[in-house]
Amino acid sequence: MACLSPPSTFPLQAHNLDSKPTEEWLLSSLKSAKTPMQIKTLHAHIIKTNLTQNDLIFGQLFLCCSISNAMNYATNIFSKIHKPKLFFYNAMIKGYSQNGHHDKALQMYSLMRSRSVSCDSFTFPVVLRSVSSLNEIQTGKELHGVVMKMGLYSKVILQTALIDMYCSCGSTDCARFIFDRIPERDVICWNTMIAGYAKCGEFDKARGLFDRSPSRNVSSWNTLVDMYCKTGDIELARQFFDEMPEKDIITWNAMLSGYAKNGECESARRLFDQMGKRNVVSWNVLITCYVHKRRFLEALDLFRMMQVSDVKPNEVTVVSVIPACAHLGALDLGKWIHGYINRNHIKMDVYVNTSLIDMYGKCGSVEEAKGVFDNAKVKDTFLCNTMIEVLAMHGRAEAAFRIFISMRREGLKPNEVTFIGLLKACSHVGMVDTGLKYFEMMREEFGLTPKVEHFGCMVDLLGRAGHLQEAHELIKNLPMEPHPIVWGSLLGACKIHGNVELAEEVALRLVELEPQSCGNYVLLSNIYSEAGRFDEAVQLRKMMKEKGVKKQPGCSSIEVNHVVNEFFAGDRAHPKCKEIYEQLDKMVKRLKAEGYQPCISSALHDVDMNEKQQTLVHHSEKLAVAFGLISTDHRTPIRIVKNLRVCDDCHIFMKMVSKYYDRQMVIRDCSRFHHFSNGSCSCSDYW
Repeated sequence: MACLSPPSTFPLQAHNLDSKPTEEWLLSSLKSAKTPMQIKTLHAHIIKTNLTQNDLIFGQLFLCCSISNAMNYATNIFSKIHKPKLFFYNAMIKGYSQNGHHDKALQMYSLMRSRSVSCDSFTFPVVLRSVSSLNEIQTGKELHGVVMKMGLYSKVILQTALIDMYCSCGSTDCARFIFDRIPERDVICWNTMIAGYAKCGEFDKARGLFDRSPSRNVSSWNTLVDMYCKTGDIELARQFFDEMPEKDIITWNAMLSGYAKNGECESARRLFDQMGKRNVVSWNVLITCYVHKRRFLEALDLFRMMQVSDVKPNEVTVVSVIPACAHLGALDLGKWIHGYINRNHIKMDVYVNTSLIDMYGKCGSVEEAKGVFDNAKVKDTFLCNTMIEVLAMHGRAEAAFRIFISMRREGLKPNEVTFIGLLKACSHVGMVDTGLKYFEMMREEFGLTPKVEHFGCMVDLLGRAGHLQEAHELIKNLPMEPHPIVWGSLLGACKIHGNVELAEEVALRLVELEPQSCGNYVLLSNIYSEAGRFDEAVQLRKMMKEKGVKKQPGCSSIEVNHVVNEFFAGDRAHPKCKEIYEQLDKMVKRLKAEGYQPCISSALHDVDMNEKQQTLVHHSEKLAVAFGLISTDHRTPIRIVKNLRVCDDCHIFMKMVSKYYDRQMVIRDCSRFHHFSNGSCSCSDYW
């Protein structure tokens, strides 16, 4: 039989099964085994050499299984042992508990008791830990009684385990009763009671006990730092942090998490830079902080720094950084991260798969998203909802409906998010009747109560299709107070269909609800302009200035060679500014020769004609596409992310670029995707 092929961490040369390994070799190899295959091969050695009765060897085998998450294999071995000794029961209980199978740990304890196997002081702390995780206080009380009957109660380790169990189950009074009657408490006992109060939200008692503690170690201080961070009292947490006589990595990470959870990215970054040693948690906390604050470029920069450090990313890292790629449309970097996940065997759980599907979808690569979805070993409602959402934003309604049908066939129960995706899919392609069918289905068939998001989708669906009065009536009859998002959908529909009268009424309501939201003013101003009511448009923009409402600048980003480049309208900050504007001038001249006429209704009307045209030419997405043309191979699709809705002029411009420059382009604006190819757009001008 072939010999073991151990990794470099395997300490000793592997033995062929035909030779007789020493007991020392087996123990050393078991301590270093990492994979199920290594464990099975070593088990074969044990059987071959008749060492199955050696408690030390067999105990190490069980321990190896628990560390390597091979408890199914351990269970199989255990079932074949005739009259297992206490040691093996303890090993199985510990293995189950360490791997999160707390219910099985309690079942093994019950089996042990039913077979009249006596417990010892090593059994109860582990069983009590599983009781704590399952919040089974009644079982914990029964174990408390058993400990006392067996005369083990005087052991501090068991008393401390009982304190932890009662605190974890929310019964600090019982925990304190035990604590107060321990004649000689060690620092671990004090720390457990302090942490128990903190865990149960009894912060004053935790602080009082900390102050009374006769001796403290780094864990004592960490509890207080973590407690104040979680309560949001960052100043007090930092005071304790600074007073600590010594700190470990847990201390630094607790303080770092406190800053991050309170949105203090700069303070978190300063602390991070001061850390002498960082682990994967440190990096993950700071990356997640930047992502939550929507500082995506900085999150990606941190991830790049992590690559050259001695810390390897894990699944938490990739789930944190993938949304940054998604938001910025950084497809190449997202693909690299996907490859990194595969190369480093990071677990492809439902969270990682969902993040990848969302990333590929938001970067404009539907086929890649579908590939991840199809290859996912486990599909739940959350995963399916994400795939439906991706297909919806790309205008692939029929494909979204097929995912929904497969969900039902597989017995997955749709939820509110599922129907938001389906209604969006209908809205983007104008399938009013189908949308109404799904809206009724969620109520009648699945008993789901529509929320404001569902009504917003219905208003958008009806409004885009020209049913403005029906959409207005739906809003007036809502069972809840209409949210600005609902009125905003109707205002957008008014612009599409040029209904100035209704737009004025809707805009008035929006200004009442969101007096500082620039989008409502701008949209109504554009409606006035397109209707030829230029004076009202100018007056509205003056009103914005008087009220201090600032227009959100248009911003477009494009990834080239793993670097995300951002452009604003009229932007001249880019290092290749000169080449970009020269390329854009050439493009405008060529497209005008092919019949392009700037759509001046998309420009401000308080400037002259030349300035209007110049303003349109320098919109951020035009700068981004010019940069894309001079920076990428002609076979590479140009992918752009725009923070606002693509204006009519830019939409016409992009269609002509795709035709006369023979380039495929994918643009994601604030509402959907536009795939430009050979002079047409996937939205069929319905957006």
